[in-house]
Amino acid sequence: MFRHTKFFFTGITIAIYTCSVSVSAQTQSPLSLNGFSQWITGHDEKTEQLAPLNTQDGLVKDKGKVVAHVKFNVKGYGEVSFPIDPKTLPGEEARKVDLSKSKFIRVTYQANQEVVLQLRQTGVHGGVQNHVVLPASKKPTTRTIYFSEFKGGKTTLDLSDVAKFNFAFLSNPPQESFAELRVKAFYIDQCQP
Repeated sequence: MFRHTKFFFTGITIAIYTCSVSVSAQTQSPLSLNGFSQWITGHDEKTEQLAPLNTQDGLVKDKGKVVAHVKFNVKGYGEVSFPIDPKTLPGEEARKVDLSKSKFIRVTYQANQEVVLQLRQTGVHGGVQNHVVLPASKKPTTRTIYFSEFKGGKTTLDLSDVAKFNFAFLSNPPQESFAELRVKAFYIDQCQP
């Protein structure tokens, strides 16, 4: 939206036009993968992000379909995550969601390296999280993962207080200098984003 402002000085009129855009319009991806539109990348300072280039938005169109695509030359870690609540504003802490009525997730992915899939409790960052490990898969594969399989966090997973999913690479595969992931579908049982 443009706003027009006039200033009057002795015999001189100066017109200034300013543009204001809402924060969500500036940073939220127009793309969506199964209702989730904020697939944000992150990595340590030594890891090089190879895709997407020049943005943290992991959603792209591939052969006419929306996918989450990331590629890293991993030194420490490379990741892509999304808030479960689609009302979470870009840059905002992922909002609390209750998935206690849900039993599983179904993910279709392709990766050249095993991927750690974390389900993060609300407000918990870094460190050890409840997770599963997705094996490398040269071709797209679909896995159904029950929430009871998410283990290894500092506390037992509390499905009534979760906020986001996080896909993390902790290394490159030995035969390549990069780790790459494409997520083609993501479904949460009993959850409509």
